[in-house]
Amino acid sequence: MRLLNYTDGWTRRHFMAQVAKGITAAGVLAPLWDVIGRSGDVAAAYPPELLSLSEYTKGKLKAGDVLSAENVDIVKELLDPFTYRQVKEDGRLVDLIETTTDINQLNPPEYLAATLRNKGKAKLGSDGNVWTTDGKPWIGGNPFPEPNSALEVLMGHTLSWGRHDVSFYPIEEWDMDHEGNGRYHYQYLFIEYMPVERLVLEPKPYLPGHENQLRLNTIYLTYPSDLASTGYLNIWPYDQTKFPTFYAYLPSFERVRTFPTDQRFEPLWPGSNFFLTDAWMTGDPVLTWGNFKLVGKGPLIQAVSHNWDPENPNWHHKRCGGKSGEKYFRVRMELIPETYAVDLEPVKYPRSPYSRKRIWFDARTLTPLTMCSYDRQGKLWKQWEGGFSLYKTANHQWPESGAPYWSWTHVHNEDAQSGTMTILQQCEHIFGGYDVSVNNPRVLDDWCSSVALRRHGASV
Repeated sequence: MRLLNYTDGWTRRHFMAQVAKGITAAGVLAPLWDVIGRSGDVAAAYPPELLSLSEYTKGKLKAGDVLSAENVDIVKELLDPFTYRQVKEDGRLVDLIETTTDINQLNPPEYLAATLRNKGKAKLGSDGNVWTTDGKPWIGGNPFPEPNSALEVLMGHTLSWGRHDVSFYPIEEWDMDHEGNGRYHYQYLFIEYMPVERLVLEPKPYLPGHENQLRLNTIYLTYPSDLASTGYLNIWPYDQTKFPTFYAYLPSFERVRTFPTDQRFEPLWPGSNFFLTDAWMTGDPVLTWGNFKLVGKGPLIQAVSHNWDPENPNWHHKRCGGKSGEKYFRVRMELIPETYAVDLEPVKYPRSPYSRKRIWFDARTLTPLTMCSYDRQGKLWKQWEGGFSLYKTANHQWPESGAPYWSWTHVHNEDAQSGTMTILQQCEHIFGGYDVSVNNPRVLDDWCSSVALRRHGASV
């Protein structure tokens, strides 16, 4: 029997009781992944008030409304501290949309299929790493779709940030002062190549000879001209207790240098708030952090779908807020029925300027939604708020044929203590003639080695 009426605050008390008891199981009316396995739609796992903003607020807010300073207090409990303050005090506007219940709009189909197919085949070994039940590296999809701990929430995402075998993201970044006035503008590539848990590229699930590597991650700047060809390469061991090898090509030196691991906590280039540790909110091997704790469960408002804007040049989002009117992307957010809030601390980084991170994950896919990081005094410092979408609308799709692309669309990265803002978004193309692509096998030889960094740097 499905109950249709709940007393005021019922879901809040339900989630608080679960956290107090250490219960991580997702779904309120039924186990979430049982429901997903049957229909691919999450609606049967949640009551109406967790699937409709109108139901949750008793009609005070609904899909189609604009979240603004005048009405944001109605849903303050559903927002992270940064988003609430930005809307309340700094002119940020958010377009509210219906809750997405079709799981196939929230992650790539290959990743979801592998998650269902491989469910129950993963274990945490004595070393803390993820192995198959027969002791091999993970084979694809989320290893812990029904997590039993905060570590399992984090581990599932860190093993595959972008949920694709190869991701090739052209990115534009704008860095602004506290009023939203532009200071710097960058264009660069962010590349992820997966040697293990491969779902599309042959050979799969592993690239022979690379089974001990989790990912190859290259970042390559193409604009402005005085910094163009600056590049970084992180080679991640599969063992999450070990630090990545960190190479950089700097035009001023005209050679590749090895960087110390703790430079992960510094800006990638002048004026930016983007630290490498912030990438995908879990930019470091999981087991170099620790003291993992589930600190909350419950609904949240975030930009989890319908955030691709193909009608605009280079897929640029509209802007709003700040005194300039340009400080934030004007994005679409919705009520997410259930999230995990997880805390973690940088236990193997004695010089880390962070004391901890708090990351909210969508319980349906374990995709990270937003992060607050804190300085060494425990004061709120930095935000990393992501947005996501299936790259398909009523009139457009990328790519034009085949299955539509699923990926992140944008990031807000604010420094609360200085007021500076970094915003970045995935674009169709950037300076240098580089276009978005996915699952291109040539990326390994073309981009994912110190030799490739040097070759691209020397060609500029």
